[in-house]
Amino acid sequence: MLLGSLGMLPACSVVPSERAQEILIRNGFGRRAQGDAQVENYASVGSTIEFIPSSQDLLRDPAFRDLALLVSTPQVVAVDGTVYVPGVGPLLVLGLTEREMGQLITEQLGALYSTPPRIDARISSDTKYYFLFGEVGPARRELRGDTTIVDVFAEVERNDYANMGRIRLIRADPRNPLVVSINFHDIGRRGFSAYNLRIRENDIIYVPPTFFGMVARFLNKLLLPLKAVVTGLLEVSSVNHQIGVLTGKNDYYYPLIY
Repeated sequence: MLLGSLGMLPACSVVPSERAQEILIRNGFGRRAQGDAQVENYASVGSTIEFIPSSQDLLRDPAFRDLALLVSTPQVVAVDGTVYVPGVGPLLVLGLTEREMGQLITEQLGALYSTPPRIDARISSDTKYYFLFGEVGPARRELRGDTTIVDVFAEVERNDYANMGRIRLIRADPRNPLVVSINFHDIGRRGFSAYNLRIRENDIIYVPPTFFGMVARFLNKLLLPLKAVVTGLLEVSSVNHQIGVLTGKNDYYYPLIY
């Protein structure tokens, strides 16, 4: 009976595994919008988009009032990746470049006007991020553009355990992740800039601990339960002493604490 029950265990895990396969990332970092914003920017959730008509004269024509409404106020890409185009409705622009957004909206407006206007799109405000983990964070930092490894560590605070000789730059991908090991001392002390790599959005920078840092972390985790027990005992002892003070059984002086 026991063997039969054990034999059923793998079958019970098939359904969760199949469900997990449906949500696994198939390409890139995992965001719906992906690319290289420093080569050609693209719309992401929260991006502010301005729409510019090919001719400002069209805005004075009452027949183009929907167009005037579109270009009057910049729009923020909603959480579902859309912007609202008057006369058309929500349009999915998430992940599109400025050129692609302009082409899409021009095409959609072509069904509304006999002489369709040409619309250009401009991403006026946008934020992309990279990530820091290990002995410097964790933190999510804004990518300002043209940022290198030196720029990152000129601003970030690191602790005494940080191993700056084994920094890892990680570009996540489910099929072919890129992991580059960087010796910051070669850059900062010797001027060897080959590994002063440019940071892209969604890059992960991991700073491992030194050998002694790993030992310190291990001892800290090993002694953490003992620390919790000792702290608890001291708190109980302190409470008992205070009760004794209130009842007149103890003096105010408490040697275990003071």
